[in-house]
Amino acid sequence: MSAKQKKEEQRQRQQRQRRLGAGMALLVAIGLGAGYWDWQRKVDGREAVESLRRGDGLMAQGYALQAVSLYERAVELAPEQAEGWAKVASAHAAAERFAEAAPLYERALELDPAHFEARIGLAICRERLGDFLAAETHYKAAIELRPTFAEIYYNLGYLYQQQRLYQNAALQYEKALEIKPKFIGALANLGWVWDRLHDPGKAVEIYQRALSIKPDEVPIYVRLGASYMSMSQYEDARSAYERAMSLGDERPSVLHDLGIISEHEGALEAARGYFRRALQLQPRASETHFHLAGVMDRLGDRVGAEVHFRRAISLDPDDAGAHYGLAQMLFAEGRGEEGQALLKIFAQLKEYQGRLVPLKRAVEQAPRDAQAAYDLAQLHVEYGRVEKGAAILRRILELNPDFAEAQKRLDELEERM
Repeated sequence: MSAKQKKEEQRQRQQRQRRLGAGMALLVAIGLGAGYWDWQRKVDGREAVESLRRGDGLMAQGYALQAVSLYERAVELAPEQAEGWAKVASAHAAAERFAEAAPLYERALELDPAHFEARIGLAICRERLGDFLAAETHYKAAIELRPTFAEIYYNLGYLYQQQRLYQNAALQYEKALEIKPKFIGALANLGWVWDRLHDPGKAVEIYQRALSIKPDEVPIYVRLGASYMSMSQYEDARSAYERAMSLGDERPSVLHDLGIISEHEGALEAARGYFRRALQLQPRASETHFHLAGVMDRLGDRVGAEVHFRRAISLDPDDAGAHYGLAQMLFAEGRGEEGQALLKIFAQLKEYQGRLVPLKRAVEQAPRDAQAAYDLAQLHVEYGRVEKGAAILRRILELNPDFAEAQKRLDELEERM
């Protein structure tokens, strides 16, 4: 391999590691699982065994693409062995070539339906290719093969989490933790799911359990702070956020929430400072612009407040609070006509959001109810939020591909977009 190729492979490997989740970690592990000794017991052929051994060596170093040709040679010499097909597939998948990997895993399963590495590998590929139902099926089949493998429950939980099936996700994370009580990833995601299920108190318990195992896990302090914020426990939230910042994590959401805490305490200059720092890191955060505008208005800087109110509205035209806040400030300045125009928009937004709340609640309570989600999509479209409606329809079809009415409506919307 040339120096240039090595450098490019290293760059790609570093990129993969930065976004490595349990699924990919599991995939690399299973790619090396059987090893060439199992192969050697089954295959009479020195070249095939050596190709497999060398491929495993490259995979262990992270050179997945270089391993492909070696595994392919082993398969060519022993095409009746499922392990070889699974190895080639895992090399492709580790390089995030999921479309290439999937049919190779399927070939391995044709040869051996009980081949665990191929089953879990195919589940991961189908997940990454956006085929929810197939991924769910293969994860469940993998669990049947190895019911004490915590990482499979975690992967299935994450699949459900991505589809907003939070109760299903919580169940899988809890099963993973029964097997592996100190599984930090499962604890972190279980806490997040409890927040989505509107039980921040339960989320706090889970996060504290995780931190008792790994006290310096920065993202968990951030999530813990957010849970406390949702319960208006501002001092606890501040403590969690300050701990995260002391560990080197100064993310926009933390600064935003510290601004809200300071505003709540009446420390307006401190709040303004936090909101400004948050916007330096995330300039398009409409909610932060809205809060900064309110603080600046209270500090008497109406010129600055108007700038940020309008910026919030431009970034999020559905921000009812920003329309109302700017309208009230304009009325105070004697700009009644502009204020009235904004109040009219505010009234329309309140009507839209008032109808939105029960529909969103229905979807949260029954996330697999395709009709409830379809009704929500229709409301978005009725009020001109075509992109939002189309996104919901696409999600409906991932879970219910035979829902003809949703497909028809999506086709109509995409013609307009």
